[in-house]
Parts: sequence; C-alpha cells; structure tokens
Amino acid sequence: MKSLKLNLFALLCVALSVVAFSGCKPDDGLCDVEGKVTLDGQPLATGTINIGPMAGQSGTGVGGKIENGMYKVRASEGEMIVAIRSQKMVKIENPTEDDIAHGVTERGEEQIPDKYNNRSELKIKVVKGQKNVFDFDLKTE
Repeated sequence: MKSLKLNLFALLCVALSVVAFSGCKPDDGLCDVEGKVTLDGQPLATGTINIGPMAGQSGTGVGGKIENGMYKVRASEGEMIVAIRSQKMVKIENPTEDDIAHGVTERGEEQIPDKYNNRSELKIKVVKGQKNVFDFDLKTE
C-alpha cells in the first residue's frame, strides 16, 4: 500500500511539472507583434511582412505571412522598419514563343508600392512587455 502511495505521489509530481512548464517558452528576446494590413481599404489577401532594425540599430530581422489581412510575428525590441510585399498574377500581353510553348499566360507582379517595401517609409517601435499591435493601411495611389 505504501508503494502505491509513493507511485501515485511520483505520478502527481510529474503531472504537475508538465502542467507548470507547458506554457513556458525560452526567453529569446523577441516580442509578439501583430496587426492588420489593408490595401486601398481592403484586407490584403496574401503577402509577406518583414520587420528589421533600422540602419545603425541592433536587432533580429524577422518575416512572416500575411493571410486575410492579418499577420503575427516575433520581433526584436526597438525602432524597426517594415516591408510589405504581395504579388498578383497579371496576363502576359506579348508572350514569347517559349511562354506560349510552355503554356505560360501570367506572371507575378508586385502590387504594393515601393514606399512600403524597397524604399519603405513604414516604421514601428516594438516595446517589450507591451501589446505590440501595428495596423498598416496601404494605398496604391
């Protein structure tokens, strides 16, 4: 009987340890960052978001997917620059013979203006311990 109590106690200790540590994650120094991305007032169907330190700053660059206008990544704390990209398929106006031979009728074209990616003007400040929600309302005009 004493052996059974010891086994039950040991099992209880293991179970409590699993529960206690299951919600923990290592402190990687990154903060949760999330938000919405719209293009001309509509949620961006698909795309990518890249967040990295501004010139002269330290930190880790990260990237993630945008789906149905929503994104969620883990980024370094501090002043960051954001780049957003999304391609749309457009019909090839004057396909080459090679395109025709391979049945290629469309190509991907960036639909997000350069001021939001290659020459991004989007900046955020990620703060550890705070809720970091950043929404981006992009315009094609």
